[in-house]
Amino acid sequence: MLLDVFFIIIGVYILISLLILPFQYRFLLVLKKEEEKYRKKGLTQGEMYDKMNAGELALHSNMQGNPLFFLANVLASIIYWLKHREKTL
Repeated sequence: MLLDVFFIIIGVYILISLLILPFQYRFLLVLKKEEEKYRKKGLTQGEMYDKMNAGELALHSNMQGNPLFFLANVLASIIYWLKHREKTL
């Protein structure tokens, strides 16, 4: 009985992660473009975050730090790496 509940919870978590995955991937694409733009200006990643307004910082911390999004973040990162690996090597 308890094992069934555990598997249902895991299944729901995986389903939610798969539904969130496209949004996480798009967020990652935009974040990488912003990082590249600041890198071309000679600024560091820390300086990029210092220049973000409060709303962008709150969105970023929620998208990257929420435990509910952990699996979606990992999957989005893997997909990004696979699609852009020739650029990152």
